[in-house]
Amino acid sequence: MMKASRYLEEGLGAIIDEKISYIINNEASFVQFPAKHIALLEGERSTNLYYIVRGVVRGYYIDEHGNDITKCFSSEKEFFSSEGLRTAGTSSFTIECLEACMCIRLPYALVHRLMKEDENLQNIFIKYNLREVEKLESRVKNIVLMNAEERYVDFCKTYPQLHERVELKYIASFIGIRAASLSRIRKKIKKDRK
Repeated sequence: MMKASRYLEEGLGAIIDEKISYIINNEASFVQFPAKHIALLEGERSTNLYYIVRGVVRGYYIDEHGNDITKCFSSEKEFFSSEGLRTAGTSSFTIECLEACMCIRLPYALVHRLMKEDENLQNIFIKYNLREVEKLESRVKNIVLMNAEERYVDFCKTYPQLHERVELKYIASFIGIRAASLSRIRKKIKKDRK
């Protein structure tokens, strides 16, 4: 198995110097979660950032009626559980593994240290956070300005690796519609393509 630093280098498109690689390989660890595992529960305090080597996770809220509403998805070469890194507070949502996942666990203290010691990694984490803000801004704009079919088409373009791997009800929840409506939209799109 490759070392944690090599997975991060490949996934982030970065060259990590030897000293930083040594630190990562000694302080980060590999962890496996089964499908349906709750990696972080709303209200819990996380102390780790996770980099996904294999698998898909989703973040979700529970509304006042007990419905879960999908907030976000992360898959290979992406991070999850970054909220605690930014806020040092408890999680405002739950994170569930939709598939069996293999991840690299990076304690927040390690991430902060790496950002202080390596400007390149600091820039990568800044870019990652900016990309997350951009995704959220785009999602809000889409929910306000697009109809349901346009939102689904946009989801498929934005997350081409996910629309076949994630249950319909989670995609529907993410784009703000009911699963039955999404099923009709998918049938219509298939029919229109013929």
